[in-house]
Amino acid sequence: MFYDQLIKICNERNVKPTPLVKSLGLSAGNLRRWQEGATVNSDILMKLSDYFGVPVDYFFEEYDSEENATAEERFSGNSMTKVYNVLKAHPDHIASMLSGQLPSEADLIRIADYLNYSVESLVPESVLSKNAKAENSLLGNIPPRDMILNIMSKLASDKEYNFLQVRLSKIVISNLARKNIYKDKLESLLLSKKKLDDLFNNDLDESKVTGFNFSDLIRISEAFNLSYDFMFTGKN
Repeated sequence: MFYDQLIKICNERNVKPTPLVKSLGLSAGNLRRWQEGATVNSDILMKLSDYFGVPVDYFFEEYDSEENATAEERFSGNSMTKVYNVLKAHPDHIASMLSGQLPSEADLIRIADYLNYSVESLVPESVLSKNAKAENSLLGNIPPRDMILNIMSKLASDKEYNFLQVRLSKIVISNLARKNIYKDKLESLLLSKKKLDDLFNNDLDESKVTGFNFSDLIRISEAFNLSYDFMFTGKN
């Protein structure tokens, strides 16, 4: 996916990939390895993001071929500029995006209480011990809302983390419906059409679904003037 997105934006900007990677101190061999699925170094990812002026998650997002908007058109505007600037200013955040791990069970309990959902509805029961208590959380000073934003800012490293992101995304969708914000309005924000199709398809195996990411949530929040608390809980 990373390689495909890189080649796509190079074609849009009339940039030749091989000279580009060489300007970053790499060789054409890196292009071949990326094409074969090798992981991109976070420093190189930051440089590519800076060079093309797009947020980091552009290189990991899947877009349908029917969607003709260029990267520049997709990521223009206040919301995406904010995301890009945050990531540019905090390159350490990029590394964390690449290695999302499930919160502790105590933190999951705090998140579930905030959402007014059960822990069992957020993660597979197989990962729960049933013995944890919210007061055992080592992150008790961090509001659950911020913990959720952190969860959504990372890339899933396993199926359990992806499960959590998808469930949180569907909670957001449910709360958006309270404001009559449905799939058609979200599509108008140029979010990934495939992602939205999958999230709104309740018959689809959730292991095949991708949840909202950090930049999606920012775009939704600003487009409809909604607080994150409302998006996560349905309460202002």
